[in-house]
Amino acid sequence: MSARMKLPYIAKKIVSVACCAALSAAIVCYYPDVTNNKSTVHARTLQEIQEEREQRQQEINALQAQLDSLGADKANTQAYQNTLMQQAELIRQNIASVNLEIDSIQADIDATEANITRLENDIAAKQEAINKKVEEFKERLYSMYVSGDNSLAAVILGSSSFYDTIVNIEMVNRIAEYDEDLINDILDDISSMEDSKKQLESEKLTLEMKRDSLETKKKEKEAELADYNQKMAQTQEVINNLALQEQMVNGDKAALEGDLSALDNEAEQVKAAIERERQLAQQRYEEEQRRKAQEEAERQAALNPSSGGGTSYVTPSYVVPNPSSVGFTWPAPGYCYISSPYGWRWGRLHAGIDVGDAGIGGGMAVAARSGTVVSVYNSCHDDYPKSSSCGCNGGYGNCVVISHDGTYSTLYGHLRYATVSVGQYVEAGQQIGAIGCTGFSTGDHLHFEVWVNGSRQNPLSFVSP
Repeated sequence: MSARMKLPYIAKKIVSVACCAALSAAIVCYYPDVTNNKSTVHARTLQEIQEEREQRQQEINALQAQLDSLGADKANTQAYQNTLMQQAELIRQNIASVNLEIDSIQADIDATEANITRLENDIAAKQEAINKKVEEFKERLYSMYVSGDNSLAAVILGSSSFYDTIVNIEMVNRIAEYDEDLINDILDDISSMEDSKKQLESEKLTLEMKRDSLETKKKEKEAELADYNQKMAQTQEVINNLALQEQMVNGDKAALEGDLSALDNEAEQVKAAIERERQLAQQRYEEEQRRKAQEEAERQAALNPSSGGGTSYVTPSYVVPNPSSVGFTWPAPGYCYISSPYGWRWGRLHAGIDVGDAGIGGGMAVAARSGTVVSVYNSCHDDYPKSSSCGCNGGYGNCVVISHDGTYSTLYGHLRYATVSVGQYVEAGQQIGAIGCTGFSTGDHLHFEVWVNGSRQNPLSFVSP
């Protein structure tokens, strides 16, 4: 108590800063609708903007997941198409090789057919020579038969001497042998050529069978190539469809990202409006505080005319009323001792209540009513009893301010730490931090304030331990 009595000025600044923080939470966020360049005012809170932004972000995340899935499908389909293209290229190379082999075999077949034709011509020529010799031989025999003379006798009788007879007989024998040898040679040639012809015909048949086999193989490869081409066309259609879907999803994503940007701009406008209203409220509050301080000083002077203007302790009236029906709940469940009530003392207003039960350090501080967190201070590490302010947050230390419906707001000071963030919507009874001793605090306790339309009220008019 003595420490507080020695520091009225510091306490007054603490209250002033706290009031400003709490008042900012109670402001209804109005901003101009610039869509039609009119001055129409819309009541859009930061919480509503944040909720819409979160919804848009979830939609963007869903679209991104869809894009990732489409990209994976497209990559897999493209890889499949690349494999088809490689297989088709191998088939085309095989067909080209088969065509070369077919051309080579066809050339061999053509050469074999030419050789067969040549042999057939040669055989025909040989046969014609044999026929000619046979005809000549037949003519000689016929002549000898018609004349009725024995050829040998005619030769002998026609000879003029023995020597001439021997010569003529030898000539006849030689002619006969020549004819026979000539015919035999021709027959041998014909036989050899017939054999060669048969061999060539066999080779030709083998080549034709090989060619037919290759033609069949070529047709099979061409059918396989046609199947691969059809599959490639189908996969290309799938790729085109996936690309179109990606384009559409990217368009939707870009539109949502534009919405996010618009919401961010809107939030900045709302924050600017809140800051302007906060500054105006701060000015009004300071003026009101100066007026009340003046009135209190005059009242004290009237009550204690001999005090010489000194400050005296005024015991506040303390009546615990029944909580109203506005839906508030006790902010420190399990702890009910009020170490310092709401009211004037030591020349200043204690604008809230201090809940300081034994063992309260580390206990839960909960939202007294559902609402949106509009202010969080969570940077004070001086969580221990102290006789002077550590300078954190104007003496409040770690602190949370919650706005309820734009009419009510609540403040929770001296927290060990906060567990919520600005813009978060909390339900009544939801934990918003742990009770501690940060800021200007002589021991673990929860400082709790209630504001109505920017004016601080006795919290016990709204909550009951």
